[in-house]
Amino acid sequence: MPAPAHWADFVVVPENRSAVRAARAVAKALLAGRRAAAPLVLHGPPGTGKTHLIAALLGRVSTGPGVVTAQAVAVGDLARSAAGGGDAAGFADGDLLACDLLVLEDVQLLPAREAAAVCDLLDRRAARRRAVVATANAGPAALGHLPRRLTSRLAAGLVVQLEPLSPASRRVLLASAATERKLRLTPDALDWLAGQHSGGGVRALLGALATLAALAPTVSGPLDGAVVAEMLAGSGQPTSAGRDVAGIVKRVAAAFGVGEKELLGASRLRRVMVPRQVAMYLARELCGLSLPRLGLAFRRDHTTVLHSCRKVADDIAADDRLGGLVRQLRAELG
Repeated sequence: MPAPAHWADFVVVPENRSAVRAARAVAKALLAGRRAAAPLVLHGPPGTGKTHLIAALLGRVSTGPGVVTAQAVAVGDLARSAAGGGDAAGFADGDLLACDLLVLEDVQLLPAREAAAVCDLLDRRAARRRAVVATANAGPAALGHLPRRLTSRLAAGLVVQLEPLSPASRRVLLASAATERKLRLTPDALDWLAGQHSGGGVRALLGALATLAALAPTVSGPLDGAVVAEMLAGSGQPTSAGRDVAGIVKRVAAAFGVGEKELLGASRLRRVMVPRQVAMYLARELCGLSLPRLGLAFRRDHTTVLHSCRKVADDIAADDRLGGLVRQLRAELG
């Protein structure tokens, strides 16, 4: 589903309504020539629409009657530029300082060592009353690795959360994306897709939709729930395969001493990421599921599953201890 260029293309659901209202207010103020020093912070887990909302905001201000300059930059790119020899102290120079609207994306990826430069940028923009919108996977108070000097500046503005999406909201978004792709899905197919575990986001579900769009020409007529489940699972018994994935998650979590919910959650701690990747690797080997279907089961997109499987394959070749444990788990589960 391409990023929306206008508000009309952005699908509003209860979980993002407050964030949309806040972004609209920013656009309205900029187009009216009004300035505000306080930043807007949009936060929520992956897949809840932050990137799409930013795209709609930028599209609106770029097509307004007046001239509004805007810059969107990923904080991780700023940090990599500094690490590669760029001038971190120069964050507050040039276009990043002068533009009418600055969007800082994925603030949670900012290393603490670069926080002072970003604080300087925010302070200098505030003095000029130039708008700032920041996105993150958590609110300022939860960004514990960043110094309070930065998080307090972010918290001083308007902080709005995009909530994890309910099945009903996921269904609305899927229906819109299917229509855009000219993909004919029956109501029960939409119900089945929306009911799949995705951590409250839609990235994995939209990946599954892309797979269906690629396979749809091989099927005559609309795709119903049973056909969709079979196409994504690569098997006529997707429900039994789903139970196999659950069994793998349970056994791997126990072997590594982590909780099942933690394994399927958002933690990026190594003690959680390694068993999560191992579980994906074993599930792909033992269940015969497609990457999009595995992504749904693990609440990730299919590219994350593929990366995890490749990484585990490399790691078990280099780490005898991990290799032995994975072989033992495969024997038990197979």
